[in-house]
Amino acid sequence: MVSVYNDADYLSAHKQKQRLFYIFMGVTLVYLAFCISWWIYFMSLPYAANKFWPKACVYTASVLYTVFAFIYLAIPYSRVRRYYKMLSYVCEGLKTEEKNFFYSFREKSLQKENIDVVSCIFETWNKKKQEWMEREVYVDAEKPLPAFESGDYIRYITQSNFIIKYEVLQKQALEFEEEDEEYEEYEEYEEETATQEQENQGEEQ
Repeated sequence: MVSVYNDADYLSAHKQKQRLFYIFMGVTLVYLAFCISWWIYFMSLPYAANKFWPKACVYTASVLYTVFAFIYLAIPYSRVRRYYKMLSYVCEGLKTEEKNFFYSFREKSLQKENIDVVSCIFETWNKKKQEWMEREVYVDAEKPLPAFESGDYIRYITQSNFIIKYEVLQKQALEFEEEDEEYEEYEEYEEETATQEQENQGEEQ
């Protein structure tokens, strides 16, 4: 099976998270040193001295620090932290394996847990309702999209509804046209698959 993530992705996210944290701490220490130095200078001034510049410098530095820390550090750090958390779940979390027919990628992008994803639509036949049901899973938008084509029979493993591994079992195994024709094709494919599995088991014995 093709793995979407590897150890390099986990290490890269970990290093990026650490780098943003160290930058934040460095900027914060510089800001505190700047403010403390102006405060010491302010306290050393005579009572009647002009104290405009110490206050103006500290207020300006505070505004710049807040804007810079929030936009350029806090928001990216939050996204990287969530991405790192998701990758840790990939390694340790509960996984689900399924086999379905791929239908299409949904062009719109959405966000799951503040992570950019692309919706991946599979179709599965509901024998009870005699109709096709949609199964929606997510693909990481930062990764190349899998080379799926409509009708491909795919085996995939998900964790928290993210595809982490996949395998194309058969290319264009099904054509999505009329429902009756689709159902007949699905039944034929199921029979062929069952026959092949029985033959493989017989050969193993």
